[in-house]
Amino acid sequence: MKLSVIIATYARPDDLRGAVQSLDRQTRLPDEIIVVAWKGDTPTLTALADLARRKPAGPFLPELRVVLTEKRGVTAEENAGMREARGDVLCFMDDDARARPDWLLRLEAHYRDPGVGAAGGRDVIWLQGRVLEREARTVGRVHFLGRLSANHHERVRSLQEVDFLKGCNMSFRREALAPIDERLVGVIPYGFEIDLGLCARRKGWRILYDPDIQVDHYPTTNYSADSQEMAFTVNHNQTYVLLKHLAWPRKLAFLAYTFGVGDKNTIGLARVPNLVLRRHWPAAVLKAQFAGKLAGIRTYLRGAGRREEA
Repeated sequence: MKLSVIIATYARPDDLRGAVQSLDRQTRLPDEIIVVAWKGDTPTLTALADLARRKPAGPFLPELRVVLTEKRGVTAEENAGMREARGDVLCFMDDDARARPDWLLRLEAHYRDPGVGAAGGRDVIWLQGRVLEREARTVGRVHFLGRLSANHHERVRSLQEVDFLKGCNMSFRREALAPIDERLVGVIPYGFEIDLGLCARRKGWRILYDPDIQVDHYPTTNYSADSQEMAFTVNHNQTYVLLKHLAWPRKLAFLAYTFGVGDKNTIGLARVPNLVLRRHWPAAVLKAQFAGKLAGIRTYLRGAGRREEA
């Protein structure tokens, strides 16, 4: 079985060096490392030139391949990496993460089961030198109303079958993996991992979350929807993805839930008074929340029409 590791990167050359070095130290080395970058990202291209000259610490190092894209953004970069990868299993890690030495060894073990289409694990989040964590029971699930339980960075006691994984620590069997949907918005398209997981589940594949498969994650991206841009992006993508995959009774239940109640990043009407009075959210951000939901519905309806034509 051949394992390809794909890293999409932008303007974080020092982080990228650390990510690649962590892959060079694996007890089960990858068969190839594919770094995908935008061709206008000069600091990253300089770092990649240095990495190409890295010296082996052992008998050999995995092949490092560089793929450049004309368009900037995670969607273009991840899709380009998928097209170029030669492996049977495609493993994904962020440029601001470091793989634990047994990361690939533990991932590979799950693919001995032919029914497993995807596997991943915990991203141990470090903020200001401390691990951000608590105890959690449920990971990577989409509940009936469309409420999400992510919790991929929390302490979980056992292996679980899940609906989706987290992009900085996930892998897919090639035949279980779909391209990232280009209808998702944002340079970093929130929710693309949910879409990939639900696509694989619809095909009948099992998705496993193993808490012992770990990367150390030093995130710089903030997905909280308290800015106008992120409010629109998160609500658009989550609405679109869930409408795309849920059966019709659940679609209607989800719409009632997301407009009426919502969660901490997709605000419903019932949460608005608290956000205005206690947290002083501006009207523009609240407006972007609901504009994103409506735009997600429109994106879904346009996509449904195209599928019917096909």
